[in-house]
Amino acid sequence: MQSSQRARMAIFLTVFVDLLGFGIVIPILPLYAQAIADHPSAWMAGVNNFLGLGGTGTTPGAFWAGVGFLSYSVMQFIASPILGRISDKVGRKPVLWVSLVGSAFGYLMLALTSRFEWMLAARILDGITGGNISVAQAAMADGSKPEERSKVLGMIGAAFGLGFVLGPALAGVLSGSHFGHELLATRGWHLPFFVAGGLSLLASLMVLLWLPETLTPEVRARSRAHESRGHALVKAMKIPGMAQLLMVSLLAMAGFAMMEGTFALLVHQRFNFHQREVGFLFAGIGVLMVIYQGGLVRVVAKRIPERIALITGLILMGLTLPLMPKAAWMWPFVLLFIPLAWGSGMGNTAGSALASQLTPPEDQGALFGVMNAMSGVGRIVGPAVGTFTFARWGGQSTYTVAGLTLGMALVLALTLKPKEAV
Repeated sequence: MQSSQRARMAIFLTVFVDLLGFGIVIPILPLYAQAIADHPSAWMAGVNNFLGLGGTGTTPGAFWAGVGFLSYSVMQFIASPILGRISDKVGRKPVLWVSLVGSAFGYLMLALTSRFEWMLAARILDGITGGNISVAQAAMADGSKPEERSKVLGMIGAAFGLGFVLGPALAGVLSGSHFGHELLATRGWHLPFFVAGGLSLLASLMVLLWLPETLTPEVRARSRAHESRGHALVKAMKIPGMAQLLMVSLLAMAGFAMMEGTFALLVHQRFNFHQREVGFLFAGIGVLMVIYQGGLVRVVAKRIPERIALITGLILMGLTLPLMPKAAWMWPFVLLFIPLAWGSGMGNTAGSALASQLTPPEDQGALFGVMNAMSGVGRIVGPAVGTFTFARWGGQSTYTVAGLTLGMALVLALTLKPKEAV
């Protein structure tokens, strides 16, 4: 196996194992935070009263679940460009390893606590070290031709999708197991988060043992010599077409994150589903992501220009989200996962490929750090808006706002000139 192929396979496996841990957290965190918020401390009760969340018909737990998502995203927004730029200078491997170890410690803190303050600290730590996806994307782009970017970046999407297949399903199995119940009842410990931490440690070992450094010494030297006096975001904004791509990334993620942060609450409210059922539903979305990112992306990349793929993905998501609170169980609701998952995969992969094609090799890490920072803003805005509107006005308002947010991203994507999207 060639060194570039070995590197890509190692990156795929480590990202998959890491995202498996991330997939465990996603369906559980909202209900976990809501359970903690049902017994608020004095300062949390004061916030509830200030925001008008103490009355009949309100769901304060949805707001505090949003705070859990928000804290992670704020720190990821701050850290991603920094980690990406550091990886341009010192290499992808050491930065990827540090971020995985940090995630493992964050999951361990999450597993051991039933207090909201410690949950918040765990999410902050995980957010600070959560730049591993941007570094992995840059590692995938290293050495690949511009016309291959959609295909190689699709491998990251496939790893992400596999994490969503097995992670949520594993979360459902672990949280519903006898041992998981007994551990929580007797010690207040959360088995799924222990497993997530162990998986991140395993991924860090994979990086040490399997991953060769993908960034050549020459490119690292050029990056160190070409030290920017400004923030990576400022540099990126100077590239024609990049401002639109970054805003599309922000808005698309905000709309998707409104769903991501409230999905467990929606199906619990509508269908009385709990952690186990939520985990399996997220696994279904993950299967569809894998089908697209692992296979269909190659067909799309060959036949459809990235600009058209980006626009199509935004349309699919924007039309699907407002329908989810209205769809009846079972097949009408489940079938909506197809345009949601494939639209997300199509938009994310095409947007990342377009941005990578506009950026020189020595700035790829910084670019993906900036893109993930903008997505991080979306993960800040999305759960904050989504969980608050859910708490005050219910699920339909949240998913309507999510659809409108995707509509704004679509308008921006339409302003991209074809010559800037080559």
